[in-house]
Amino acid sequence: MNKTIISIVTLLFAINLNAQTSDSLQVQNLQEVVIQAERKALDYSSKTASKIPLKNIENPQVLNTVNHLVIEQQGITNFPDILRNIPGIGRNWSSVSPYYTSRGFTVRNYIRNGMISYAASDMDPVNIEQVDVVKGPVGTLFGSGSVSFGGLINRVTKQPFEERKIAVGYQFGSYDLSRFTADVNLPLNKEKTALFRLNASHTYDGSFQDAGFLKSTFIAPSLLYKVNERLTLSLDAEIYEREGTSQPQFSPVGPKQTGSTETWASTPEELNIDYKKSFSNNSVKLKDPARNFFGKIDYKLSDHWKMQTNIVNGYTSNTGNYLTFGIKSGDAIIQRKVSQYPTSKITTIQLQQNFIGDFKIGSVRNRLVAGIDYYRNSNNSEINALSGRGGRPVFDELNIEDSNSNYNNINPFLIDEALSSYSSTSTKTVQQTLGIYVSDVFNPIERLSVMLSARFDRFFNDGSTNLITGVTSGNYNQNSFSPKLGVVYEILKNELSVFANYNNGFQNVAPVTQPDGTVSVFKPQYANQTEFGFKTDLLKNKLTATLSYYDIRVKNTLRADVDQPTYTVQEGDQYSKGVELDLVSSPIAGLFLKAGWAYNDSKYTNAVESVNGRRPVNSGAKNAVNWYASYTFGGLIFKGLGFGFGGNFNGKNYLINNTTNGQFYTNEYTLLNANLFYDQPHYRFSINAENLGNKKYYYGGYGTFTPGMLGRIAASIIIKI
Repeated sequence: MNKTIISIVTLLFAINLNAQTSDSLQVQNLQEVVIQAERKALDYSSKTASKIPLKNIENPQVLNTVNHLVIEQQGITNFPDILRNIPGIGRNWSSVSPYYTSRGFTVRNYIRNGMISYAASDMDPVNIEQVDVVKGPVGTLFGSGSVSFGGLINRVTKQPFEERKIAVGYQFGSYDLSRFTADVNLPLNKEKTALFRLNASHTYDGSFQDAGFLKSTFIAPSLLYKVNERLTLSLDAEIYEREGTSQPQFSPVGPKQTGSTETWASTPEELNIDYKKSFSNNSVKLKDPARNFFGKIDYKLSDHWKMQTNIVNGYTSNTGNYLTFGIKSGDAIIQRKVSQYPTSKITTIQLQQNFIGDFKIGSVRNRLVAGIDYYRNSNNSEINALSGRGGRPVFDELNIEDSNSNYNNINPFLIDEALSSYSSTSTKTVQQTLGIYVSDVFNPIERLSVMLSARFDRFFNDGSTNLITGVTSGNYNQNSFSPKLGVVYEILKNELSVFANYNNGFQNVAPVTQPDGTVSVFKPQYANQTEFGFKTDLLKNKLTATLSYYDIRVKNTLRADVDQPTYTVQEGDQYSKGVELDLVSSPIAGLFLKAGWAYNDSKYTNAVESVNGRRPVNSGAKNAVNWYASYTFGGLIFKGLGFGFGGNFNGKNYLINNTTNGQFYTNEYTLLNANLFYDQPHYRFSINAENLGNKKYYYGGYGTFTPGMLGRIAASIIIKI
């Protein structure tokens, strides 16, 4: 393979020398393009987060972003790897749809272009223009449907534009990685009022372990039609076919054996689990397709007002077998637990109407959005499980040190046979939210911006209906009110600002059916954040940075019962405070730098003795650092040739942390990545290396840990037409 790569590089280099004269004017300084794209991405992120035309330096909330050029340089093929470029975003529970942590709270990837786009798994990144993370509670403009107290993750997708562009690519690498991509943009008429873009991919990815795979096809068409100077219509779709094995997820019992002083393992490394064993095979797999459709109407009412209508309809499902592992008996036995989904599907619809104004009252400029938002989520779930709960056994047990006896005795036929004497549970839940909101940013004096926002939500939970018995339980309605206040003063106009905000977030909590059949009704959770910091856009846009301190207080905290971990309780409060730094710079021609640091201190307060004053599980690492640097050569001969180097540090992450069961945690780790690329007007060639030191590490959440991928090398070529 090395000889093949060298031959390709030599051929492309020769082609470039012959074409240098005609193409030299078309080749730009890539790093200047990257830094400008990053700055523009921040301003676009600010506009999406506030729903009004507001630059990042004017926005009193912290925004972090990763643009498509950084994604391309790093050769990223999955969504979690994009987030390694965001300060303080860590990987959490490795479920079908991965969980992440931000500012001590769990967040998920459910927002697309500012609207809810629910899917059972992370979507393919081929149509991503940039990824934005808005930090802290964001309930005022986004409600509580798919956001958390730690913030929200927003996918901004590629949109049609007026020029013809076609790019096709192929990427291959370690663990049988094989990925085809396409990006086709076409004006459909000579007036260029009808524009079409298609992004697509087909991927097969294996595993560093003895089994495991992901196979997917993703198609994302986008149509934009400019009816006239006032009216623009947009239609998008995302069709995702996905099939694969579940990520290994191990649930430890904790370092203390109940009723004795015997100490068990407190880290995954102490368990001596074979890092390259999956404890499964490729026949135990799950299909989770998604189909989402999007419509948008932009209408200019006047020079100062416009109207925007959004509609989203989504469908996602799970079919197949999902495998997890429990650890017991002095950490020597692995239990294989199977959840079978004969058919489970979720349908969603969201309607949003916004009125956006940019006007003056006297001499005071106002930028205002007022809107109404409706969201409906219908979940039909059918599941049959051998999980060791509810009087049911696990599928089987393996000895960690000698698992050869029945290691391979698992497949769909054996799972069906083991489940044949048990009945599936089939339920339907429907939840609806109707919200109204208003937000105004006004400038009482030059360089001073004040944001006042408020939202009222009416939440309808139709309850959970057992589709076998027809019994419905847990239906309820709730009201929530969420205010927001922000102030920004630009010390240097458009270059340096100081900001402060007060944010309120809320989450309507559905009733929980406990293992004994009782239904617990919980109060809504409320979070209040105070934050202040600085934002810069200095040296003619060559130094962009955000430094902030935040303090989040949550009431009515939900957590697992320490004495009965399968039960959910609501008691006590939680605080989460910390410091974050995000830095993007291009100090000299050709050099691009992106770095971040996050420190988070989170603890339970007013809680039971066993957890009071301790860091909550699922809150992620206390310390995290990310960095990436790349350099692109200028000149005639080497123009377009570049290389990059980056990495991440993640601190200790608690999976168990109480006086009853002790502490179990993943150790801190550092990962290093590098890339080499050669970018020309008609082609691009790159080589990417991940986990350069072949580091063994673990991440996790919700009481489970997962081994991370070992080192990988991948090469790609893109042809631009």
